[in-house]
Amino acid sequence: MRQGTESDSGHSVGTLTKAKAVLDALEQLGPCSIHEISAYVHEPASSTYRLLSNLVTLGWVDHGLHRGEYRLGIACVRIGGRIEARLDVQSIARHVFKRQEGSNGSWSLFVRHYVRSVCVQMTFLGQSRLRSPQIGYSLPISLGAPSDVLLAFLDQARFERLIEHYRYNADLGGLLSTFRERSMQMAEKVVQRGYAYDVDQTVPGALTLAAPIFDHAGHIRAAACYSGLSRSSRALVESGADLREVTSLLQAAGEISQGLGYVVDGEEGRFDGKSEQ
Repeated sequence: MRQGTESDSGHSVGTLTKAKAVLDALEQLGPCSIHEISAYVHEPASSTYRLLSNLVTLGWVDHGLHRGEYRLGIACVRIGGRIEARLDVQSIARHVFKRQEGSNGSWSLFVRHYVRSVCVQMTFLGQSRLRSPQIGYSLPISLGAPSDVLLAFLDQARFERLIEHYRYNADLGGLLSTFRERSMQMAEKVVQRGYAYDVDQTVPGALTLAAPIFDHAGHIRAAACYSGLSRSSRALVESGADLREVTSLLQAAGEISQGLGYVVDGEEGRFDGKSEQ
């Protein structure tokens, strides 16, 4: 009986050691194939595959963006935050945007930099060549759909600090109370709707839609945008019509968020992003 216990214990330790080796490989190599992992840990591909399958079930390992690819899972991110620096929202967005078949316009990614929203990724699809912003183009946090999204999903404390910081930089003076009230009303509408829109502000001559992207901790990380609808589409958007472009945008933003390790809490019924910036 004692020998069996020692044998089982040794087997368990051996399994845990191999699991740690696989996790170390993914930490060092980033997203990679099973053959790369097995070579790194000096184990046969068949046993490495079985171990990876178990780790996927536990949430320690996830399937990557590409077929046959693996990466560290959400459980590792939540516990140690070890891959946060490796999660490249621009790279993930680039792959997601390129898969938006049937689109005829531009897909862009905006992030907040202090009191401005900055375009860091741009993808054109179809024949359309709108006068879309180039990478590096920025908008004040008070203007445009991407700014509305990046502001609306902040927690209350950071929202207030950003409003005050913007007032100081923009020298709004006595208009602060009006600006704050308008910003709060805007944020409430955007959060309830799940996305924002503007006409002629982000892209001249077009209606732009923007949706939030969250990281594994539920913090607002970026805004995914689609520009390609005509100005006349504004009435349909305002009416809440079931537009294919809106559905595609929300799905794309959700997919990018999932790529960053974000998990939707079904009981919440809406996003509740909190920014670390």
